[in-house]
Amino acid sequence: GIKRRDKGCFHTLAFSVEFQHDNDTVYFAHCFPYTYSDLQHYIGLLETDPKRSHRVRVRKLCDTIAGNSCDLLTITSFTGDAASSDRRAVVITARVHPGESNASWMMKGVIDYLTGDTADARALRDHFVFKIVPMLNPDGVILGNYRCSLPGQDLNRTWASPSKKLHPTIWHTKAMIQRLQEEREVVLYLDLHGHSRKKNIFMYGNADGTRSLKERLFPALLSRASDQVNFEDCCFKVQKSKESTGRVVAWRELGIT
Repeated sequence: GIKRRDKGCFHTLAFSVEFQHDNDTVYFAHCFPYTYSDLQHYIGLLETDPKRSHRVRVRKLCDTIAGNSCDLLTITSFTGDAASSDRRAVVITARVHPGESNASWMMKGVIDYLTGDTADARALRDHFVFKIVPMLNPDGVILGNYRCSLPGQDLNRTWASPSKKLHPTIWHTKAMIQRLQEEREVVLYLDLHGHSRKKNIFMYGNADGTRSLKERLFPALLSRASDQVNFEDCCFKVQKSKESTGRVVAWRELGIT
């Protein structure tokens, strides 16, 4: 293996592939790809769908450093008193780490469901306002980065004090949440990721050192509703290295519990 500077070796992977066709083009991917172009095409389909287009509104949240659009989707029942402050809000983001393309597939499933025709989807739209940023790091996705943005920074370590110039998508998302809190209660913040080592579907939450049950309730309900969600893999500790992540800042600074 490749030796580290201090001691030991880095973990390395070796494998062999036998190609079936001459002069073929083959791509290797860590997970099923989901590109920025895929997202823009999908948003276009939502906006032109005769039914779903009435359940979702799309606007540009901001431009990235490279000038790409970071989109914000609002999903709710727009008929009646949609602006009522009694209707609480849920904020969902994804793809802050470009290589975690499975997060985009999960986000697509969430949007498909929330804009669908089922009675449960209608009930959710009637009672909540969903603010969704489907791709927090468009530049990183376009460049093919695994974890970082265009300037080479992990955007999920900038939430505590984001720069409007260097981290525009995080700055504007955080500002959007703060403005939203002035209008209505934000009851849940979800940031979708894909883990590089762990398997199963699980959630990371926040706890202040006590055995509080509140932050464990939603993951526990999910694990009961689906055998694909493993509650035992969930974690509710806040490590020092995670103090500037989206989930921790939303909890400690923005008060979303």
